[in-house]
Amino acid sequence: MARIVYALSGQGRGHASRVLAIARGLRERGHELRFCCGGTARAVLEACGEPVWPVPALRQVLHGNRMRLAATLRANLPVLRKLRCLLDELTELLADFRPHLVITDFEALTPRAAARLGLPVLSFNHQQVITETRYTLPFRYWKDALLAHLAIHLIAPPRPLHVLLTSFYFLPLRHPERTTLIPPIIRPEVQHLTPTEEAHVLVYFNQPEGVDHLPEVLASLPVPFVLYNVPRSPHADDYPNLTFKPPTIDGFLEDLARCRAVLCTAGFTLMSEALYLGKPLLVVPNRGIFEQTLNALFLERKGLGMAICDRELRADDVQRFLEACPYYRQRLQAHPLRCGNEMALDFIERLLHRLEMRRYRGRPLQTIRENTALSFI
Repeated sequence: MARIVYALSGQGRGHASRVLAIARGLRERGHELRFCCGGTARAVLEACGEPVWPVPALRQVLHGNRMRLAATLRANLPVLRKLRCLLDELTELLADFRPHLVITDFEALTPRAAARLGLPVLSFNHQQVITETRYTLPFRYWKDALLAHLAIHLIAPPRPLHVLLTSFYFLPLRHPERTTLIPPIIRPEVQHLTPTEEAHVLVYFNQPEGVDHLPEVLASLPVPFVLYNVPRSPHADDYPNLTFKPPTIDGFLEDLARCRAVLCTAGFTLMSEALYLGKPLLVVPNRGIFEQTLNALFLERKGLGMAICDRELRADDVQRFLEACPYYRQRLQAHPLRCGNEMALDFIERLLHRLEMRRYRGRPLQTIRENTALSFI
């Protein structure tokens, strides 16, 4: 049995759902876990009765479906001012718990506290696909890509034992000797769903601001839409094909399993779950969040859906998408998305075994050469 600290980003629910899926598998294998996070992730984990060490969550400020850089920097200044104190507190918690491994899903503070104690760190996330793989981009996205590279280098651990990436698109690795790429983590609740194809299209946007035009656009189409996290229009009674629903996990998953297609922002978790269930995707990425832009671009390049970048969604976009859905379904059936949960768990088990052997032999746990030694795991 190993003691593991699992740190995760507090932004949104996607990180928490992935971490809970992996944590369940680690516990089934006999390991003891502590979590470290803030924000939405902390609320989700504590609602599940999980032990959480609270840390402030770094935030992205969105307005009008765009990430606002200046507002994001201002929102995170309080964390930066308390950085030394926060690291001191985390270092003390880690020293008392004495973990065998620290796993970080794009959380900035815990791996830096772990480095003070010489603890081994596994970086396990999707965001580092941006920095750890090779791909081509249209020139108009270069600025956003540069900003994303800078942010990732500030947040990700500087010298992890290994980088474990999860993605639904598989790109050449920049450093295959210290990086592994696996399919997405799919929570058990989604794995147990039986997908069907009914008439409605599921709609979900991660921020209700900036989508006021959407109900009017969708109301002009002869298709039923089920909308989550979209403000109810004052004219909703005049839109019989639109159903506005409050956010509930069970209801959302049921509608996801039964829908004909999904219209959403380009967040990795929902895209992965929809593709796993064989649902064509029409995505509208949050502008300025390069991770979402990259997800959208490779969704189109793989022929699994359609992306509308850099502008608002129009009715003719949705109509073209619906007409192309038979092609996307054919592609999804020919190339079904695998679940990466067992691969991730097996990887962590082998890493823990290798660390145990290193400890037994009295060799250092975290060095530049160690990264290379672990590359074949």
